[in-house]
Amino acid sequence: MSGVIAAVTVRAAERAKALGAEQALERLRQELELVPRLGVLLGPPRQNGTEVRKTRVEPQSGAPGLAVAYVYTPAPPPPTVAIVAVTPDDGDPEE
Repeated sequence: MSGVIAAVTVRAAERAKALGAEQALERLRQELELVPRLGVLLGPPRQNGTEVRKTRVEPQSGAPGLAVAYVYTPAPPPPTVAIVAVTPDDGDPEE
């Protein structure tokens, strides 16, 4: 286990619920606890190591594909991930 704590903001959870993607978001949250740097980096890391990242969740079981933005903060310990935005994926490949 990586020791990373991952959480979903209230707003992101509400959006996932509205899209019928709560289970998919929970699976992603669990995966981010193990591998906190999925997807692509959006801009340079901040001086303190904080990163804003984007990843995708493929469509599954009637839920749409998702584009998910999250913030990874390595310090102070323990490292944390906050899933902050969930939107329907437009289907374009990540850059």
